[in-house]
Amino acid sequence: RSNMQNALRLFWSGTRVSFAVYSVELTPAVVLGSKIPRWVLQALFFVLIAKAAGGNELAKFALIGNAVHAAVFPAIVELAIVIEVEKWAGTLPHLIAAPANWLPMMIGRSMAGFFDALLSTVLVLVVLVPVIAPDIAVVNLLRAAPLLVITLVTTGGLGWLSGSISLPTRWGMLLCNMIGYIMMLTAAVNFPLSALPPAVQWLSRSLPMTHGLLAIRAVVDGAPYSDVTGLIGLEVLIGLVYGAAAWLMFRHRLNTARANGNIELI
Repeated sequence: RSNMQNALRLFWSGTRVSFAVYSVELTPAVVLGSKIPRWVLQALFFVLIAKAAGGNELAKFALIGNAVHAAVFPAIVELAIVIEVEKWAGTLPHLIAAPANWLPMMIGRSMAGFFDALLSTVLVLVVLVPVIAPDIAVVNLLRAAPLLVITLVTTGGLGWLSGSISLPTRWGMLLCNMIGYIMMLTAAVNFPLSALPPAVQWLSRSLPMTHGLLAIRAVVDGAPYSDVTGLIGLEVLIGLVYGAAAWLMFRHRLNTARANGNIELI
């Protein structure tokens, strides 16, 4: 019980730091002048292309895909950037050397990023659904919300893996941005999986987000949860695999750094 209390205390401490940094970096001017226009205009760009290519149905397809991707991209970046920020700020060695468990602290440090991810999706849907797909029922969007949260958590494992792989390098953000755009191309964001070559479809089904997005689309169209249980089960399983791989890679990086006497990792 004491260990659990300590873990929760560390998580809460990391969460407070996360939102404190978030509030300083993202002022109202930045949010209104940059973040909101970026996600809405990016989604609108692909939705309009889809509408021109396939009419209203494909536009609706692209709208849901880009709304989910607007959340997934920050989720991937956030767990990677937590490691990057701690490394470049010079605080990562202290976190590693501290006797406390660093895992709940690092997860807490990413909470503002997950909040930002959910906010991005809500903004895209609030602005574009009434214009592009007014037939989507609000109740179905609300029913899809828990599936979106699950998808964010599973893709967070991929972000952590990305940050762990790039830990001793200087190109961590480049890697996680590349992963985000690869997922935009392969995870049925703007077009169905069937439009992709078989090898790319296999890659897509091995990534987080793909099965979660398929489940979200089905629920938005009115399907009951029982119809998407298998998809969500696969999404969770894939997320656990990436999370385990990230844990092993991060531990390997830290052990190597300790063995080489280069705890700075840069």
